[in-house]
Amino acid sequence: MSLKKLNQSQMPVAKAALAPNIPQELTVDILLRLPAKSIGKFRCVSKPWRSLLSDPLFITAHLTLHLHYPQKLIFFSSSPVPPSSRSIYTLTFTTADNPGSDAVLQKLTLSENILENLSSKYASIVGSCNGLVLVLGFRMEIGFRDTMYLINPTTMEFVKLPASPLVREAVRIGGVLGYDSSNDDYKIVTVSCDEPTSNETSVDVFSLRSGSWKRIKSLPYHLDFRSGVFLNGAIHWLAYTDSGDHSVIAFDLTCEKFNPVPIPRGEFASFKLVDLGGCLAMVVKQTFHQIDFCIMQEYGIGESWTKFSVTTPNYFFFNEVVCLLGDDNVVLNVKEQKLVVHNLTENTRRDMVVAGIGGQLRDLIGFSESLVSPIYYCQNWRAT
Repeated sequence: MSLKKLNQSQMPVAKAALAPNIPQELTVDILLRLPAKSIGKFRCVSKPWRSLLSDPLFITAHLTLHLHYPQKLIFFSSSPVPPSSRSIYTLTFTTADNPGSDAVLQKLTLSENILENLSSKYASIVGSCNGLVLVLGFRMEIGFRDTMYLINPTTMEFVKLPASPLVREAVRIGGVLGYDSSNDDYKIVTVSCDEPTSNETSVDVFSLRSGSWKRIKSLPYHLDFRSGVFLNGAIHWLAYTDSGDHSVIAFDLTCEKFNPVPIPRGEFASFKLVDLGGCLAMVVKQTFHQIDFCIMQEYGIGESWTKFSVTTPNYFFFNEVVCLLGDDNVVLNVKEQKLVVHNLTENTRRDMVVAGIGGQLRDLIGFSESLVSPIYYCQNWRAT
């Protein structure tokens, strides 16, 4: 997106001189084009620079311009040999002019208390939105009650979120992160089901701005708590009844209501939702050597579902569609051991070359670098 597509109300304004002999509008223009990681370094130049680069208006404008850039991946990796250890890594895709490597691997350095909470094998990276990543850490000693962290892997800011008082211990629970643009608020939506005594799914919403939880309603069908995908202002889940009928429902984060989403025609041997390049996609069949999935080219239009197939020789069932790389390359996580790039146009595939990658690859989630501060949004309730 170009700066011309930002209207005047979206453009940040410096309150003091940033650089001598350079128009402030030009300086702001240049800064908005820089990667998020570089912005952090320039905050140390002077107080006016720090004020501008920390301004929510600048952060929003920067996010708007950079969301379409190639995503990164964030994931857990565990050592294949004892004593096993688990760490969080980011993977940055490189450009085509770097033929020696497809991506750069970097270990995420978090504070020790976070790593202690996330060292459990039940911890999961469950989603991302606008550069923020949601991590759930299930703790056995407190009955599977969630320990939730919201992390910006680029700025290394994080907040620990309060557990929901609405969910009793020892229930299955999953969370999804999304953004309510109308209220400029990040919301975490959890689904829980007290199996096997209940056939209903409970849905709870946490507002990062207010720091509070509320229950929306109990649904008369199951939601696959692992399938949540945030897209177009709504969180999407696979839903199914006791009779086995499948559907997709979307939870609008602004009005906090559920709406049905049209699904592709036909019968599905497998069922999973993913976000591919900003489009809702559904894995509809998975065999020993092939993955069939459909992409909704126009959101909300049932007739726009388009089917694609990916052949996966010798991969068996242990593969997962991770993200779209470019216009027609799908990244697969194969057996949680390696990444494979499959070209949809040419129907070719190759292993990704990533120096230093190894061990088990779990919970691969795509995210974009951003300056969004989780601390800023919870400053009204978070203890200092």
